[in-house]
Amino acid sequence: MTISSDSESTSVSSIGMRRTSQPWTGAENAAGFVLRYLLPMRELVIQAAGSETIADESLKRLISHLVAQGFGVNGKGRIRDFLMRGIRSATKSVVAEVADEKRPSVDFNEWTLDSPTWTAIWRKGLLTRAWRGLERLEHKDPTKPVYSILRAATEHPEEDVAMLAIRINTKTGLRLQPATIREQLVSARSLFSQLLEHEIAETLDQVDHGSVMQEVQALGLAGIFLNSQS
Repeated sequence: MTISSDSESTSVSSIGMRRTSQPWTGAENAAGFVLRYLLPMRELVIQAAGSETIADESLKRLISHLVAQGFGVNGKGRIRDFLMRGIRSATKSVVAEVADEKRPSVDFNEWTLDSPTWTAIWRKGLLTRAWRGLERLEHKDPTKPVYSILRAATEHPEEDVAMLAIRINTKTGLRLQPATIREQLVSARSLFSQLLEHEIAETLDQVDHGSVMQEVQALGLAGIFLNSQS
């Protein structure tokens, strides 16, 4: 990993990429920052309430609150905990206003900070953002199809580099040799772990190696960082 000992920020750089992670608590626009996490929260509400309408109204109320109040005194710790509290409160108020005969049965006692459901949804959201970041890097330099290579290797683990080369060249129109595919696969794994590290770091109020590693373990993502080193 590339986390520094500095508790204020961490820099990520490789193959034309340099990103600096800052604590989420330092975001100037709370509502704007939280927009990147709408999909995980929406999925949580839809799973529990079975209603896109309730999910969208709950998110609307949460964002409106953040526009007016910002993060406030609760702006500390992990943002996934902050958002769980926020979306739980907003959803409770929305559900309470639904007519009795249409009100969904939602057990809000299960909406805990470390519930398996919320942890899994949150993990998926961070991985999605890291994949998008890798895809953007490929768009910047199509001669290095790091996204396509890592996607193919992930979805077809049984294929060797020769088979991956055929797949990638067919998709991209490039003429990459298996040896090049192998090299770029190593780079792609490293880049992906750096992008994921960046995403995780920005969800914490302490951006240092220990804090990030603790969250990596809590989310069950340590294997990605181990694989990136091989």
